[in-house]
Amino acid sequence: MSRGREFLVGAVIILAIAVGVAGTLWLQGRTFGPIVTVDVLTETVGQLGEGDAVQYRGVPIGHVQLISVLPDGSGVRVTLVLESDVRLPSDPAVIFATESMFGGWQAEMVSRATYSTFPFYPVPAAEAGEVLGGYALPEISRLTRSAEQISASIESLTARLELAFSDETASDVASAISNIEALTGELRTFLSEQSQVATTITANADSALAEIELAAGAARRTFERVEGVVAEGQVDSILADVRVASAGIRDVATVLADSTSGLAATLGRADSTLTRLGRIAERVESGEGSLGRLLADSTFAIRAEDVLEQINLLLADLRENPRRYVRLSIF
Repeated sequence: MSRGREFLVGAVIILAIAVGVAGTLWLQGRTFGPIVTVDVLTETVGQLGEGDAVQYRGVPIGHVQLISVLPDGSGVRVTLVLESDVRLPSDPAVIFATESMFGGWQAEMVSRATYSTFPFYPVPAAEAGEVLGGYALPEISRLTRSAEQISASIESLTARLELAFSDETASDVASAISNIEALTGELRTFLSEQSQVATTITANADSALAEIELAAGAARRTFERVEGVVAEGQVDSILADVRVASAGIRDVATVLADSTSGLAATLGRADSTLTRLGRIAERVESGEGSLGRLLADSTFAIRAEDVLEQINLLLADLRENPRRYVRLSIF
């Protein structure tokens, strides 16, 4: 074999090796241009492995370089290798999920605001801005276990519902619904009555407001008249009349005071007269004097009646027979 043939065979072998390495790296999502390294903290990574692809908007932009558990065991640190010319969102975060239903995991760069309901790992303040928060979606196995737990819970709930909603419970529920309907009717009636009362109150309020408006108008007109009187200078004449009336009242008060002094003297004399009448009445009651004896002695009263009767008889006889007592002779 000539030297030139050996050189050609060696070159073909080296080129095949290079193509194989490049193809392997390409299949693993590795890039050959400028790169940047990004660390992500997450609680778990599921089945993510080193070398898995990193995507942004469905386009591969790098690969997973390293996965390690944090020293305190509270989470996992994932190192991503990205192409430096890719512009990430202003609030980047990472979601770890399967590429398809048949396996294979990936790391997807997303905007935190787009997935605000996801519990991304809280990044310590010391690493904020340099380390991203990540969240791993549940695996199929975890979802299956969760579905089994949900199914068991539903089965238990169904049993409890069957126990709770027996025929007696259904009857009680129907009775409660009937009572609620009756209560609703009563409440509707009450609200209707209250509505009528409110309408009446509103009408009364409107009437009261109308009367208040009328009173306000009258008060306004009164104030306008007062302002007119003040403006025309009638207040001075009114005050002068009031001053004259006050002087007249003062004179009347003086006359009344003088009359009061004379009235006091008259009352004094009347008091003295009443005192005398009182003494006379006491003497009459005690039987003193003719009047007292007349009131105190019944015999005297009887005699006095006899005398009066005889006088009446005498007067009657005088009217009937005047000639017996009076003789008139002219010659």
